[in-house]
Amino acid sequence: MGQPIDPTERNFFYNTLSILLRAVEGERTTVDLRNESAINGIVEQADGFMNIVMKDCIFTDPRGDSFKYEIFFVQARNIRYVQIPPHFSHAVHKHAKRLPRCSNAEFATVICS
Repeated sequence: MGQPIDPTERNFFYNTLSILLRAVEGERTTVDLRNESAINGIVEQADGFMNIVMKDCIFTDPRGDSFKYEIFFVQARNIRYVQIPPHFSHAVHKHAKRLPRCSNAEFATVICS
Protein backbone atom coordinates (compact mmCIF):
# COMPACT_ATOMS: atom_id res chain seq x y z
CA MET A 1 0.00 0.00 0.00
CA GLY A 2 1.10 3.57 -0.41
CA GLN A 3 2.67 2.85 -3.78
CA PRO A 4 1.23 4.68 -6.80
CA ILE A 5 -0.60 2.37 -9.16
CA ASP A 6 -0.75 2.66 -12.92
CA PRO A 7 -4.05 3.30 -14.76
CA THR A 8 -4.34 -0.29 -15.99
CA GLU A 9 -4.06 -1.70 -12.49
CA ARG A 10 -6.52 0.88 -11.19
CA ASN A 11 -8.99 -0.16 -13.91
CA PHE A 12 -8.69 -3.84 -12.94
CA PHE A 13 -8.96 -2.96 -9.28
CA TYR A 14 -12.21 -1.02 -9.55
CA ASN A 15 -13.87 -3.09 -12.29
CA THR A 16 -13.22 -6.64 -11.07
CA LEU A 17 -13.68 -8.58 -7.88
CA SER A 18 -10.06 -7.92 -6.89
CA ILE A 19 -11.42 -4.98 -4.90
CA LEU A 20 -12.74 -7.55 -2.41
CA LEU A 21 -9.19 -8.72 -1.72
CA ARG A 22 -8.33 -5.21 -0.61
CA ALA A 23 -11.16 -5.44 1.95
CA VAL A 24 -9.66 -8.67 3.30
CA GLU A 25 -6.18 -7.21 3.84
CA GLY A 26 -5.07 -7.83 7.40
CA GLU A 27 -7.43 -10.79 7.83
CA ARG A 28 -6.71 -14.51 7.92
CA THR A 29 -8.12 -16.37 4.94
CA THR A 30 -7.51 -19.39 2.73
CA VAL A 31 -6.42 -19.23 -0.91
CA ASP A 32 -6.95 -22.38 -2.98
CA LEU A 33 -4.55 -22.81 -5.89
CA ARG A 34 -5.05 -24.39 -9.29
CA ASN A 35 -2.69 -27.28 -8.47
CA GLU A 36 -4.94 -28.40 -5.55
CA SER A 37 -2.69 -26.70 -2.96
CA ALA A 38 -3.95 -24.24 -0.36
CA ILE A 39 -2.44 -21.38 1.63
CA ASN A 40 -3.95 -20.26 4.91
CA GLY A 41 -2.58 -16.97 6.21
CA ILE A 42 -2.99 -13.24 6.68
CA VAL A 43 -3.42 -11.21 3.49
CA GLU A 44 -0.76 -8.52 3.74
CA GLN A 45 -1.17 -6.94 0.31
CA ALA A 46 -3.31 -7.45 -2.79
CA ASP A 47 -2.89 -5.51 -6.02
CA GLY A 48 -5.33 -4.74 -8.81
CA PHE A 49 -4.18 -7.74 -10.84
CA MET A 50 -5.08 -10.02 -7.90
CA ASN A 51 -1.50 -10.91 -6.94
CA ILE A 52 -1.41 -11.54 -3.19
CA VAL A 53 1.30 -11.28 -0.54
CA MET A 54 0.46 -13.28 2.58
CA LYS A 55 2.25 -13.57 5.93
CA ASP A 56 2.30 -16.18 8.70
CA CYS A 57 1.14 -18.83 6.22
CA ILE A 58 0.67 -22.53 6.24
CA PHE A 59 1.05 -23.99 2.73
CA THR A 60 -0.62 -27.37 2.21
CA ASP A 61 0.45 -29.26 -0.90
CA PRO A 62 -1.79 -31.68 -2.85
CA ARG A 63 -0.53 -34.67 -0.82
CA GLY A 64 -1.57 -32.98 2.45
CA ASP A 65 1.92 -32.07 3.68
CA SER A 66 2.02 -28.68 5.42
CA PHE A 67 4.84 -26.13 5.43
CA LYS A 68 5.04 -22.89 7.39
CA TYR A 69 6.19 -19.64 5.71
CA GLU A 70 6.60 -16.14 7.10
CA ILE A 71 5.95 -14.48 3.71
CA PHE A 72 4.31 -16.07 0.66
CA PHE A 73 3.65 -14.50 -2.76
CA VAL A 74 0.76 -15.88 -4.81
CA GLN A 75 0.69 -15.01 -8.49
CA ALA A 76 -2.82 -14.25 -9.77
CA ARG A 77 -2.82 -16.89 -12.50
CA ASN A 78 -2.33 -19.64 -9.88
CA ILE A 79 -5.39 -18.72 -7.82
CA ARG A 80 -8.50 -20.88 -8.08
CA TYR A 81 -10.52 -19.54 -5.11
CA VAL A 82 -10.12 -17.00 -2.33
CA GLN A 83 -12.29 -17.79 0.65
CA ILE A 84 -13.76 -14.50 1.88
CA PRO A 85 -14.40 -14.60 5.66
CA PRO A 86 -18.12 -14.70 6.60
CA HIS A 87 -18.09 -11.31 8.32
CA PHE A 88 -17.19 -9.72 4.95
CA SER A 89 -20.40 -10.87 3.27
CA HIS A 90 -21.81 -7.33 3.35
CA ALA A 91 -18.92 -6.16 1.14
CA VAL A 92 -19.64 -8.97 -1.32
CA HIS A 93 -23.32 -8.03 -1.55
CA LYS A 94 -22.53 -4.32 -1.90
CA HIS A 95 -20.10 -5.02 -4.77
CA ALA A 96 -22.51 -7.46 -6.46
CA LYS A 97 -25.25 -4.84 -6.53
CA ARG A 98 -22.98 -2.53 -8.54
CA LEU A 99 -22.33 -5.13 -11.25
CA PRO A 100 -24.30 -4.71 -14.49
CA ARG A 101 -27.35 -6.87 -14.96
CA CYS A 102 -28.05 -8.78 -18.16
CA SER A 103 -31.17 -7.22 -19.66
CA ASN A 104 -31.43 -8.28 -23.29
CA ALA A 105 -30.46 -11.45 -25.12
CA GLU A 106 -27.63 -9.91 -27.15
CA PHE A 107 -25.96 -8.44 -24.07
CA ALA A 108 -26.44 -11.70 -22.18
CA THR A 109 -24.78 -13.84 -24.84
CA VAL A 110 -21.77 -11.54 -25.15
CA ILE A 111 -21.15 -10.64 -21.52
CA CYS A 112 -22.76 -13.30 -19.34
CA SER A 113 -21.85 -16.48 -21.15
